Amino acid sequence: MAEMPQWEYRVIHINVENSSPPAPPDPQAASQKLQGILSPEFIAREFPEFYGASQTPRHPAEQLQFFMNLLGKEGWEMVEAAQVGPLLMFFFKRIRRPTPAKLPPAGTSVAAPALEGPPGAA
Repeated sequence: MAEMPQWEYRVIHINVENSSPPAPPDPQAASQKLQGILSPEFIAREFPEFYGASQTPRHPAEQLQFFMNLLGKEGWEMVEAAQVGPLLMFFFKRIRRPTPAKLPPAGTSVAAPALEGPPGAA
């Protein structure tokens, strides 16, 4: 008889209070948050992928699409979006992957099972 699939679930809460894109990252604000320890110029130079001039904030729908595609690559399938009280919840499921047998830590000695010889062997 075939074994029934075991599902695992993931629930994500989506905050939809604001539909406008977030403000772009500001090295001046980051410097102030760090109490001036790092200058805005240093922050912008060292983290260009985050503070670069080409960084434009992504619309919330694009952010959600990116996130959901990441979940899809991990095998998650969205099965429902539901309002639970004031919260918007997204429900995902996937078939539970079998867990691999755990190997003992390196350097651990493990007793091998005794091998039985043919009958009558001593």
